[in-house]
Amino acid sequence: MTKPRKKLTDTLAEEFVYGKTEPVSLPEPTISIDTTELVEPISPPNITKEKSILSKLLETEPKEATIRFTVDMPESMHRKLSILAARSSKKKAVIVRLLLESALDEVED
Repeated sequence: MTKPRKKLTDTLAEEFVYGKTEPVSLPEPTISIDTTELVEPISPPNITKEKSILSKLLETEPKEATIRFTVDMPESMHRKLSILAARSSKKKAVIVRLLLESALDEVED
């Protein structure tokens, strides 16, 4: 047995197109925090003589003329690059330049 349909009136048509005109009250969200679990302290990273990629990203760079360069890469590499960009709040191009710079340090001009 099917439920009978409501007749389509102007009010129902407006409600369908524009949504309900009367405010809808939503229940207050409840947040429960479990404080019984203990959090282990985070140990500081190992300090090495050479700067990490992340610390190099946070430094400012001098401006120089640029040339566009297009590279195809596997999706997995691009995903990791995106994660590093998000963590460091730097653009992917800045990260790639930094990585290339460190790889090309040994090449003489």
